[in-house]
Amino acid sequence: MGSGATGSGATSNAGGDASVGPCALTQVSCDGVCSDLSNDASHCGDCSVACADGELCDVGVCAAECSAGLITCDASCVDTTSDPLHCGDCQSACASGELCSGDAGCVCPAGQTSCDAACVDTSSDPLYCGDCETACIDGEVCNSGACDTSCGQGLSECGAACVDLNSDRLHCGDCDTSCDPGLICSAGGCTCDAGMTLCNGVCVDTQASFRNCGDCGIACGAGEACVNGACTDTGCPTQQVSCGGACVNVQNDVDNCGSCGRQCPAGQTCNQGSCACPAGQDLWDGVCVSLSQDPAHCGDCATACASDEVCSLGGCGASCADGETACAGACVITDTDALNCGACGVECTGGRVCVGGMCACPERTEECGDPPVCTNTTNSPANCGGCGMRCDKGRVCRESMCACPGGFEACEPAGGGAALCTNLKIDEANCGGCGIPCDGRCVNGTCKP
Repeated sequence: MGSGATGSGATSNAGGDASVGPCALTQVSCDGVCSDLSNDASHCGDCSVACADGELCDVGVCAAECSAGLITCDASCVDTTSDPLHCGDCQSACASGELCSGDAGCVCPAGQTSCDAACVDTSSDPLYCGDCETACIDGEVCNSGACDTSCGQGLSECGAACVDLNSDRLHCGDCDTSCDPGLICSAGGCTCDAGMTLCNGVCVDTQASFRNCGDCGIACGAGEACVNGACTDTGCPTQQVSCGGACVNVQNDVDNCGSCGRQCPAGQTCNQGSCACPAGQDLWDGVCVSLSQDPAHCGDCATACASDEVCSLGGCGASCADGETACAGACVITDTDALNCGACGVECTGGRVCVGGMCACPERTEECGDPPVCTNTTNSPANCGGCGMRCDKGRVCRESMCACPGGFEACEPAGGGAALCTNLKIDEANCGGCGIPCDGRCVNGTCKP
């Protein structure tokens, strides 16, 4: 379901241009201006939508007031525990590349280290190879956190950095191509992640997007919500609430965790309405770490292994246990580790998992698109029943079959032609049933004068 959007080598998105500087992790570029579509009143929910004077941008929709739990900063409704532009309060912004993580404030994302006030990947950065103090000399490359004369299996040399061209967003497909904000690198091409579609330069879930419901450009009306790719005025299903016109379960939605607009920092999941680290990881200084293998937090958050040691099973030592491989000081199992699949630094992206040292799609999904991502063809309108089998506009995909959304029925137009999905509650040509005209107004399937 991901769209094949090729990276341009310049950081741009949603109609942006190459002159714009790097945007924050939660932003896209709207005609050269970095914008967070969830709360920017000048670009609310879409680069082309501006809220009227006196309105606020609340979870991507113009509104009179903010959702519960969000704070008003100018004309924006923000979560100061996760918004990198308003981290802790309305005036504090994180540096480019940093994320906002609750009480910890601005931090580098998982897998990166703060060196000289910049977030870097010490597994591949030749200026900070393995740690902030080690720089590789001329003729050397940074290979899995160590200066070496050549790159390891599955990695390519870009400058003096060893990277996976199939998955590295900054070197996607070749050394000179970087992906735009919001895109991932999958099979060497820039695209939206699994389950997302590129609409006007922004990756969205068309199964829940208020402005792109079922397909790009299909906007729901006032009072409606997007449910399973269809606009409905009957309210959200049980256990879901409307957040910016999208029906979500705030018990497990990372973008609306516990309440609308409360985003979990990258790397955390939403469990019973609270942000938390995945199983097997612990929160330390705002970032989820694996105490069993992280050489900077080995066994407990405060224990760092020496530069000539590795972290194996929660303890620092000279070598890894049987069946493990040392990757940047961490002892991993390359048969199953999605960040080091088959070899150090080879990452599985696009919804793939690591099985037997190979990146592959999980059960009930297949690779679709160019570049490909793992797609569930039982509910993807763009790949319904198989890759490339797109449903007609206005139809949804249910159990691999294109169908009209709930509350709609396929009615043939009065002038003939293919049947169209019709809302029998409001359609004056099909009021209460196909072919039943109404000379007045159709209200809830009944003709009113």
